[in-house]
Amino acid sequence: MKNIPNILSTFRIFLIPFFVWQMLKGNTTNAGLILVLSGFTDFLDGNLARKFNWITDLGKILDPIADKLTQAAISITMIISIKKYQYFFIIMILKDLIMLVLGGYLMKNGIKLEGAKWFGKISTFVYYAVMILLLFIPNMPNFIVVSLLFIATVTAIISAVLYIPEYINKQKEIYSKNKKM
Repeated sequence: MKNIPNILSTFRIFLIPFFVWQMLKGNTTNAGLILVLSGFTDFLDGNLARKFNWITDLGKILDPIADKLTQAAISITMIISIKKYQYFFIIMILKDLIMLVLGGYLMKNGIKLEGAKWFGKISTFVYYAVMILLLFIPNMPNFIVVSLLFIATVTAIISAVLYIPEYINKQKEIYSKNKKM
């Protein structure tokens, strides 16, 4: 039972090719439904892990990887689908790449990641919500699309900035460890 959240995170990763396939075929409604399912399993795995204390080291790695891969797939397919908004999605991809590299650096240096913080969860929720709206309402007026993308992008940037103090503290741990050696 303890592995149910990890199974759900793995399931989210398996949904990504189906989402991409539907997006590339232009089936935005189907892609949106896949994204709703992905978002629901993301919500469910986190709640189950916390409620039943099913939090595992694997889950602390698998869940954010599933998030970042899903968000990258969304951003890349949106760049292909609606080119005029590509800058918003490029910012999202760059932010996620930076966070993955920094997280990988910490893990390489023996620092355990603690999982997503509340602001990271809000950022992920906002991103999913905006993307689902764009997929289900493809003919939305331009100013609404830009406003929604702006909100999602600003939320993601704020989230990344709020992670900086945690990264600095973890970097100090690495420095202290290396100094003792």
